[in-house]
Amino acid sequence: MDIGGWLWLVIDVLLVAILAGGMIYGTMQWRRRRRSPEMKRASEEAVRRNYREGG
Repeated sequence: MDIGGWLWLVIDVLLVAILAGGMIYGTMQWRRRRRSPEMKRASEEAVRRNYREGG
């Protein structure tokens, strides 16, 4: 197998698999996060403030 074959394997198979694994992990962490009432309140206030300033 020449160097092009190995490079194809790395780019088209391994890197795509690593990217997919990272996306799956990130999605699972995003869904699993717990939001306390304080975090929710702070988030809603930030949205209101940004809406007023940007509008």
